[in-house]
Amino acid sequence: MRLLFFINVLAIIVIAGALAHMYQGAPLPWKLTITLPPETVAPASSLAVPPAPEVLPNPDQPVTPVANPKRPAPTVSVQAPEAPAPGKLRVLTEGAYPPFNYRNGEGKLVGFDVDTALALCARLHLECVLETRAWSDLLPSLKRGEADAVIASMLIPSHGHMRPAADPDIVFSQAYYTTPGHFAARRDARIAGASAEALAGRRIVVQSGSTHEAFLRARFSESIILDVASLEIAESSLANGRADLIFADRNALLSWTADDKGGACCRLVGVDYADPVYFGEGAGVALRAGDEALLGRVDKALEEMKKDGTQKQIAVRYFGQGIR
Repeated sequence: MRLLFFINVLAIIVIAGALAHMYQGAPLPWKLTITLPPETVAPASSLAVPPAPEVLPNPDQPVTPVANPKRPAPTVSVQAPEAPAPGKLRVLTEGAYPPFNYRNGEGKLVGFDVDTALALCARLHLECVLETRAWSDLLPSLKRGEADAVIASMLIPSHGHMRPAADPDIVFSQAYYTTPGHFAARRDARIAGASAEALAGRRIVVQSGSTHEAFLRARFSESIILDVASLEIAESSLANGRADLIFADRNALLSWTADDKGGACCRLVGVDYADPVYFGEGAGVALRAGDEALLGRVDKALEEMKKDGTQKQIAVRYFGQGIR
């Protein structure tokens, strides 16, 4: 029996070795499955970590963008609307109406209006910033806020049928000079007076289509009225003896007779004709309708300039006398 048992064990060993040699490097024909108890499973922290789940944004919470470090943050430049600098008064004038506002031979802006603006700014303790615009753009520029005032011999509107209608967006200061009509005659002419009776039958030259022509035809109907295309032609007609008198703006005639050419031949005669229906209330400083505080300061300064003689001193430079 012992011998038989020994033989069986030896046979089993031989068969196992043969099988191992046959399946070397290949899976065994049977599958070994080992099931471990739950407490022997490795914890999750020791295993590979899966990617974090995507977190959806909360629609009730604002999202803060993350800056890209590779690109500089864009800069946004916000330009505030232009506002007048403190301590300055921005004044517009035309620059093409001598002797009131024009450029001299050196290109400098000069004239009665310009000197008035500078004196006004000095009285208000403000720096004058003077700019020019075309006549048709003066008031529109003022309304757009491109200036604080217009000083350009602009006539104050009146209710007369010969004057422009008032603009509700514009207000005017008191007149800093008046613009009455006036007569001029040759120096050798014997003119007793300038009334309608005294000038009956006299040849009076005047610019065609002007308020001065309308005034003559209404008030001096007994005179011979010669209408011409321009004031320059009217002045030449008087100087050359083709007319006895000229009727025009007093300040324009003062300027003409103040120079060598006009002064050599002609002189002013008679009195001012200041009917506001034809000649307005005078020239004023134009301001925006809402600038009531500035209007009050301007009116006060202009009144002071009249009283202390500043306005007359300015007029003498251009007209040889005050123009009120």
